[in-house]
Amino acid sequence: MQIGTVTQMFELRGFGFITPDNSDRDVFLGSDIIQSSIIDLHEGQRVEFDAVESGPGLIVTSVQVLAPL
Repeated sequence: MQIGTVTQMFELRGFGFITPDNSDRDVFLGSDIIQSSIIDLHEGQRVEFDAVESGPGLIVTSVQVLAPL
């Protein structure tokens, strides 16, 4: 699992991005993960997440909030 910060959330479009602490390469957070989790994600929130490499880049496969805003 990696630690990072939710840097962008586009709630109406159903996706966002997480920037890992150990990289400046954003990780895509898709609607399937957002909808399957029972958490509300917001920009600036610290999270722990897993990601896999996909065609366009890294994609989040699971996410947990470390501290609520």
